[in-house]
Amino acid sequence: MLQACNLLDTSVRYEQCQEDSVVAFIRIRSDIVWCVRIKDKRSTQAQMARAPRYFGAWGNVPVDDDVRPFSMINPVGSNANRTNRRHHFISAVYMNGFADDRGRVLAYLCEAPEDPLPPMNPRAIGFERDYYSQKLPGGGQENHCFEDLWNTIETGWPETVRALAARRLSAAISFNVLGMQTILRARVPATRDRHALMIEAKIRCEHKIGEELGVLPPPLERYAGQFDTVPIGVNPHETLLAMKGEFKDFGDLCFRLGFEVLHNRTSTPFLTSDNPVCSYDPRQAFHARTPYEHSGEVELIFPVSAHMLVRGSSKRGPVNMISRHRDISDSHKVRQLNRTIAQFSYRMTIGQDRSSDDLVRAHGALVPTITTRVQRLGKEVHIICRNVFGLRPRLSQYIDTPEKAARREARMAATSSHADPILE
Repeated sequence: MLQACNLLDTSVRYEQCQEDSVVAFIRIRSDIVWCVRIKDKRSTQAQMARAPRYFGAWGNVPVDDDVRPFSMINPVGSNANRTNRRHHFISAVYMNGFADDRGRVLAYLCEAPEDPLPPMNPRAIGFERDYYSQKLPGGGQENHCFEDLWNTIETGWPETVRALAARRLSAAISFNVLGMQTILRARVPATRDRHALMIEAKIRCEHKIGEELGVLPPPLERYAGQFDTVPIGVNPHETLLAMKGEFKDFGDLCFRLGFEVLHNRTSTPFLTSDNPVCSYDPRQAFHARTPYEHSGEVELIFPVSAHMLVRGSSKRGPVNMISRHRDISDSHKVRQLNRTIAQFSYRMTIGQDRSSDDLVRAHGALVPTITTRVQRLGKEVHIICRNVFGLRPRLSQYIDTPEKAARREARMAATSSHADPILE
């Protein structure tokens, strides 16, 4: 069993900076430090009257009545519920927008899309234990830095959705919507698994070249001739680090798109999923579509609730903001949008009712993922990654204890099959 095993050096250090503020340095690794300014608690009125400071000048967005830009919300949480290790990769407060009158949603698992699970509270789905946790070099683990960061955006989400429903426009509303889009693009399993597949392809390539050159380390010589099939466990912390690049790439994309809010006036509610930010080239036919194709014309859809959806287009302006509201009264257009949402789902599709069962079933088999191909040009080796709709990858477990390693080795010795362990 091969491993990608760079552990994160995570710590939080506080320094008094001014009379009313503290700076928290959240160290993710020796070369990556997030600096967040923390103000003492004030009244809500006083907080909203002062310029936001938690994210520096980047978050200096004016308040719009009751809508606070998320940059005004303290990203360092209290000590409450510090034992929680059930981390949502799809925000529960976001899923509330798709709940029925009883506060329940329907979740269709992609491996069994024929029928949804029984109606559930959003907090009961879309999570994974220790999904954002980081092992500490001195022992133990940190569980809350990423959760606290997401909470800044999630805290202001209900007031943002109410403002959108009232058809309001402002810099604060746009800022909060783009923030929610960003984290629901970067943190979800579809994105983290894509980075894991890239890392895995790199490790396989490096070790195959090492075998050809006769420079494999002795512990790895036993895997000679098997580097195309041997299970490779990727340290999940590597995919946490990749979120930084995802934030930047998505921010760059938003500066190419102008946004509008579509209000659903039909009886068919919008779907959503655990991968709700869908972007593609609208000129491609639906069945020939490539996910995340951004080289030419781009369209982006992001369901906000069962009755609202944000659509971005490279043909609209002004960019990086919501500039208008429109109604949709055509059920066929709502169905087209729901078909795209179902197409981009990864582990699950989420709905308010069963009016789109057929769309979920039709697109449950394939998910947005990548293929990798190694190309050699003389002494150069290129790993070419391509976005596709394909089978959902099954990643090998990351082995971080001798006991897990022994169990893995026993399973590998007991099987005579050399099928590719990546595809289901």
